[in-house]
Amino acid sequence: SAEEVVHQPITTVLSGPAAGALGAALIAQKAGFDKVLTCDGGGTSTDVSVVLGGEPTLTTEGSIGRFPSKIPMIDVVTVGAGGGSIAWISPEGTLKVGPRSAGADPGPLCYGKGGTEPTITDAHVLLGRIPPHLLGGEIPLDVDAAREGLTKFAAELGIGVEACATGILEISAWNQANALRQITVKRGLDVRDFTMATFGGSGSLLLCRLIDILGLAGVIVPRDPGNVSAFGLLTVDVRCDYVQTAVGSHPDLDHAKVAGIYAELAGKAGEALDKEGFAAADHRYVRTADLRYFGQAFEVRVPVPDGPFDTALADGVAEAFHAAHEQLYGYNFRGDASQTVEWVNLRVTGVGPIRRPELRELPARDGDTERARTGTRQVCFSDRDGYVDTAVYARAELAPGDLVAGPAIIEEFGSTIPIHPGFAARVDAYGNVVVTRDAAEKKEV
Repeated sequence: SAEEVVHQPITTVLSGPAAGALGAALIAQKAGFDKVLTCDGGGTSTDVSVVLGGEPTLTTEGSIGRFPSKIPMIDVVTVGAGGGSIAWISPEGTLKVGPRSAGADPGPLCYGKGGTEPTITDAHVLLGRIPPHLLGGEIPLDVDAAREGLTKFAAELGIGVEACATGILEISAWNQANALRQITVKRGLDVRDFTMATFGGSGSLLLCRLIDILGLAGVIVPRDPGNVSAFGLLTVDVRCDYVQTAVGSHPDLDHAKVAGIYAELAGKAGEALDKEGFAAADHRYVRTADLRYFGQAFEVRVPVPDGPFDTALADGVAEAFHAAHEQLYGYNFRGDASQTVEWVNLRVTGVGPIRRPELRELPARDGDTERARTGTRQVCFSDRDGYVDTAVYARAELAPGDLVAGPAIIEEFGSTIPIHPGFAARVDAYGNVVVTRDAAEKKEV
């Protein structure tokens, strides 16, 4: 609420990327995906997160610049790889991309506003992967300016201009892939088990390369991807988080004391939800605890089931801690009496449910994608293969059940989806575009 923000403004930190993760989580879950990586691509950076069981993962180990933050927040990793990220040459003579950005003013070379350094957007424009205009034609792009700047830049590297442009995009794709690996590996998760949801203006531009680099099952691109963060704000329940430190070893845990603390925290959460206008019957409480092995400097958060806090329930929480520690770090000390489990923080989250927007299924059509085809243009997907005639489709004219095989470009207001050779895109019942690799094609990383 506004009142809470006045007292705790830090709770709004990274709220934009968090909203995008929430919106993508709901869209992906409705489409049948419960293990999802979200990739929010903008003009300056790309934000990635993990969704498990329809819920984005949380962390209390976040940071704002060099300052650590212990408030619960959606675990978002940011990498400097957006549309305006600048390509540059290191002192060693190697090609680098980001994290510096040209922003919107002066912006990329192709904006024609005085930009002097090549960017990711310039590479996309040169290769034909995005149209020579933005926002449905409202903002023209200067392809010649992009080519001139990239040609000079490529000459400094001693390579061709197409090789330079594809190299810029390849580095950007690997930067994003490394961020996605970082956020999964640290949780003991295998990135290959996930489908990715891309959104934001530039989120879907490199999805085919990310499928190959990471071995993803596929990628889902929601309708109106530039609006997913705004949509996410309409999907999130009101949450009130309360925590109290209560350090104690598991064998000597005072169950009555712990139960009393949980009751007190739940009472505070209930009062906060009352102030927000939620009826008591609608209140929901989620208990968690931060546990560690004695001597560790970090904790693992695990759920605490509802019910009386007795020995059986506490032992179940300790067992969940052993399992979570094993998944995260590859080992646990289950059964080792010399390695005592220690309880550190007790947490209660009060949840006030809101009415979420309903995603409606769209009517199918005849399956003939020619209705959506707006023409062709020369697009370079690989500097080895050069430019190829590529069909261009208007996403608004595609319907559920339609299948578009690469090479192809799917365009909509504010976003473009390049479908590389060997990939295919199908439209699901909700209008999402789901991109997968053709199983008959050889994967090349």
